[in-house]
Amino acid sequence: MEKPVALLFDMGGVLLNAVDRWDETQFAASFPGGVPEGAPFDWFIGMSREIMATFLALPVPRPALDVRPFIAAWLGKRQIEPTREAIERWHTILCHWEASPIYPFVRPALQALRDAGYRLGLISNTLMPATVIRMRLAEAGVLPLFEIAVFSAELGINKPDPRIFRHALDAMSLAPDRAWYVGDKPNRDVCGAHSVGMKAVLVDSAHHKHIEDAPENVPDFKIGTIADLPAFLAGR
Repeated sequence: MEKPVALLFDMGGVLLNAVDRWDETQFAASFPGGVPEGAPFDWFIGMSREIMATFLALPVPRPALDVRPFIAAWLGKRQIEPTREAIERWHTILCHWEASPIYPFVRPALQALRDAGYRLGLISNTLMPATVIRMRLAEAGVLPLFEIAVFSAELGINKPDPRIFRHALDAMSLAPDRAWYVGDKPNRDVCGAHSVGMKAVLVDSAHHKHIEDAPENVPDFKIGTIADLPAFLAGR
């Protein structure tokens, strides 16, 4: 099988811990400094849970969700006037939920792939705009390695919708058969990549059970983590 020209990556579960819930367990990783701006913990968690529950209740593939009306309502519960400035401040704070630390093996693996001549891109489903995520990726020295980073909350299209994959491929001037997609969810990443004619690489995760859900969920290749990818490609 011909090697790809480019490799496009999922984020959660591949480059960093997947954040598919906003609760007390995830809070410590997303907000190591404690409750943002001194807000009551129960208030902040309550607001976050309502936003996440509303998002998860949307039909798949989920459209982008504007969380500002939720923020305004919850500010009112604290008897705080929901000014534009107050809403935008909490909007920025909520963006930290999805900005987990990057796995330590990610930068060396991506750098090795770049050094080997592969073009790199990122396609990720997010609930919030990726302002803080980009900061985390930049701090880890990862962001400059990607030619393009596509986040669903900013594009308004979620995986497995084929349009988000086509958007990235078009931006990189790539034919689908020249790019592989690397993700951790068969029912989102693998089938989404296959729907546009890309090969799909599945990293080890708790989502492997979904391979059996449909033929299009069966990956072309499996690896442990992306740390295995440079050697995997070199051996083909």
